[in-house]
Amino acid sequence: MTGAMTLAEGDKRFKVDASLIFGGNAKIKKFVLRTSFDSLSVWKAKYAKVNTSPFQAFIKTVVKEAAFIDGEVWVFGIDSTNSLDLVTAVEVAMKAYKVKASDIISDVYVKNLNTENESGMEDHARIKANKSLYTKTSIALKEAAQKLQVKGTLNLWVFSSNLNHKIPKEDLHDALTAGGASEVKTDDHIYDIWSGSNDGIRQQRFKTNLHLATITL
Repeated sequence: MTGAMTLAEGDKRFKVDASLIFGGNAKIKKFVLRTSFDSLSVWKAKYAKVNTSPFQAFIKTVVKEAAFIDGEVWVFGIDSTNSLDLVTAVEVAMKAYKVKASDIISDVYVKNLNTENESGMEDHARIKANKSLYTKTSIALKEAAQKLQVKGTLNLWVFSSNLNHKIPKEDLHDALTAGGASEVKTDDHIYDIWSGSNDGIRQQRFKTNLHLATITL
């Protein structure tokens, strides 16, 4: 079965398109696990009330809030740099969708992953912090996949403009390589997407690039 996982989701109106692949083409996913750093209550407060079917997901000794939103599983309070959080989220989705771990975590998507409180940083410090975030996330994804006994490769798809002042292309690729990627490629196709701010107040449409980091497990 074909599925995917997304990281650091915010407003559901601007959720990551987990079907896109290079060339502007699409590979339809039968199911998607969406994760958010925010707790469910904080997420709803930021992004207004939405139709959700919340449930408490008990996995081993760890409790995370989760919900079905528009027919998809969302798990909240997930730190993308914490492999145990990632394992928990995948296990929630495995149970909900009745699929294997490899069906979910083999393709992971993220859009403009940014460090917290970045607005008050100088450019150099912001880039350094974001590089560290991408590196730690890549390491955590590999560790999570290994803990889930997934074999082969993990594809980490990143939406980020080559000219992103918060982490330019070269810095992004360096960060992903430092995180264990054996290869990082950038698509020639330009993607036109919407994105919302972390506080849920602003939104914008912008052109961006798609990068693929291949992580061998």
